[in-house]
Amino acid sequence: MKKLKILFVTRNDREYIVPASHYFIEELGKLTNLHVTHQSGDINKLVAEMEEKPDFIYINDYLENGSPVVKNLKQLKLPFAVGLHDLHYQKPYRKAMLKKEEVQHIFTYYRDKFLQWYPEFSEQMHWLPHHAHRDIYCDYHQNKDIDVLMMGSLLEDYYPLRVLMQKRLDRRPGFVYHSHPGYRNVQQQENNVYVGTSYAKELNRAKISLTCDSVFKYPLMKYFEITACNTLLLAPYSKELGDLGFIPGVNFVSINEQDFEEKMDYYLENEAERQMIAHNGMYLSQHRHSTKQRAQDFLDEVVTILTEKPPSSLI
Repeated sequence: MKKLKILFVTRNDREYIVPASHYFIEELGKLTNLHVTHQSGDINKLVAEMEEKPDFIYINDYLENGSPVVKNLKQLKLPFAVGLHDLHYQKPYRKAMLKKEEVQHIFTYYRDKFLQWYPEFSEQMHWLPHHAHRDIYCDYHQNKDIDVLMMGSLLEDYYPLRVLMQKRLDRRPGFVYHSHPGYRNVQQQENNVYVGTSYAKELNRAKISLTCDSVFKYPLMKYFEITACNTLLLAPYSKELGDLGFIPGVNFVSINEQDFEEKMDYYLENEAERQMIAHNGMYLSQHRHSTKQRAQDFLDEVVTILTEKPPSSLI
């Protein structure tokens, strides 16, 4: 079968603190004839600069911080889609632009909040959850010399459970917290900044890793990254997470504000059970939620878009 030609418009995340979209592009490039651009401007001009007309156009992280600003989508004669990441970011403005540009296909990492906050676009939604790149997030067979690890932002307005856990466990022996280095590009010579392989290896050192799903109840990337590294994940549960295959007590452990210490102590004492659940979580994320699989999922959705009748125009 002839490979599809796809124009992929995105921020350059090769050296970004969260390089997930860079990994995704690498995998998608193996499946398609992929042309990646980081340029802003008129979409028709971007298309005209290509040697061949693409079969499909995708604008990643549409109208988010640092993303290319692409205009005149409404004038496109080619099928296209946009991707939304942080659904809470500038909702009124982005809703207005989605309507103005008559966007008919919207990819989102988060299903339930999209349906709650963007109900008028429900027919245009394509659910494409987060993923973990198996070449990075895997079992490095390191000595499990960290009892309990937590990494990431402690902005209380967004992550109140993380803040609570960090405060309660801060002086506890065996607990390690690494602060977030900021959403930015990271230089190779920087020390003590966990990104890519160094981040995954640090996760792999931990017996248990704590995180949360934010005030928005998003199935965040950390759910996939932690489990893929064969580390027991303790984090809140949601219906959306369950639909992704995360089963409490089977491949991760569900916690809340009242019980996280009790469950943490239990699984530190019960090594065989901890290892079994962690291994199940690794299998889930490395098979069902690998970056390679998600690139295939994306391509399958694109093929469906190209072969099916488009949804009715927005009103």
